[in-house]
Amino acid sequence: MNLNAHNETQLERFLDEKGLEYAPFDPTRAPKILKQLNIVYLPTQTIVQVIGTNGKGSTGRFLSSILHKIGFNVGHFSSPHLLCLEERFWKNGANLSREVLNEAFLALDSTAELQLEKASYFEVLTFLALEVFKDCDILVLEAGLGGEFDSTTTCVQAELSLFTSIGLDHQEFLGDTLEKIATTKLKAMSKRAILGFQSENAEEIVSIAREIAKEKNATLEILKEIPSEISQWIVRQDYPYFQAQNLTLAYYGFLALKEILEQKQKLSQNVLVNFSLECLKILPPLDLQGRMQRLAPNLYLDVAHNVNAAQALVKQFKNHHFSQNKCVLIYNSYFDKNPRAVLSALAPIIKRVEILEIANMRMIAKAQLEKILQELKIEFKDFKMMNLNPEENYLVCGSFSVVAEFLTHFSKTKR
Repeated sequence: MNLNAHNETQLERFLDEKGLEYAPFDPTRAPKILKQLNIVYLPTQTIVQVIGTNGKGSTGRFLSSILHKIGFNVGHFSSPHLLCLEERFWKNGANLSREVLNEAFLALDSTAELQLEKASYFEVLTFLALEVFKDCDILVLEAGLGGEFDSTTTCVQAELSLFTSIGLDHQEFLGDTLEKIATTKLKAMSKRAILGFQSENAEEIVSIAREIAKEKNATLEILKEIPSEISQWIVRQDYPYFQAQNLTLAYYGFLALKEILEQKQKLSQNVLVNFSLECLKILPPLDLQGRMQRLAPNLYLDVAHNVNAAQALVKQFKNHHFSQNKCVLIYNSYFDKNPRAVLSALAPIIKRVEILEIANMRMIAKAQLEKILQELKIEFKDFKMMNLNPEENYLVCGSFSVVAEFLTHFSKTKR
């Protein structure tokens, strides 16, 4: 494949040549390729799938961290990454190295090079996750942008599905209504499922979930309250309120896993003791960047990129952060993320917008973004790192790319 170039690994070069992360859905493609790869994972491995629009990464990491801390060998596959590919592959408390990922890719490539050429970027990474986590007791798989047709659904059979908040996003792939998006995500439901807290049209989503659970003869649990112990833990960590929702979903997933593992007779008496809210005492801080990350006393980063996430940020900032002063929004957006609606949602907390320019073909044209800001009567100018003012409050958001670009520049100023 002529994959030796500069300091890129063969895996990184291969993925660069793939281009876009997602290809048109073909639910038969990934399983066919997977059969050619001969990945042999533990027959006793338990798979948890995390599906939804917002909160998947945090929910999966909370669950994985708890499981690791009480003694399980656990892997967590998430997406997308901010700064490096290794962020997607977390095992027992740390990201796997570039070298480990590249060796695993070469092992796959040696068995089915031509087949991997046919796979999408995300499908290749799904196969890689199954390979590098094949020795794990528990594998937590985050779905990509969909549900029923996602490679994390079509390639393996999860024993537990965790559904985070579902809202409008990726309409070009999933459908143009909340009903269509919720349906395709919820159709990935396994025999045991938990529906987390919903921020938009909750009754409609609950109704769809119940109908699909009935069709699949699945056991569905619907969350309604956050335990006080979890709320208190979130406050102590100075995390936003929506992380209490994510941690609650992770915790109830944790309890469901206890029952699943008991049925499989895979629990020791020593481990059983830890399946309670006592696990919060050993839960480490969330090690994902860009989730209301406080980079400085006046500077927050969040990967929010849709209306639901924007509304959650407004609620958080009004109640807990810059309640007395509006913030400067360091922003840009992909053209397909409805920046007008996102900016409208964020408007109550915006003092002005500073546009962070990014060289990415998916970004909205700068002139178009400026036109939207003019029509919304929001003051704007170009962002310059040197002009960060300690007397002003800042929020960086709009996409993973925006947060990644900002972090890259910010780290250079701190050297």
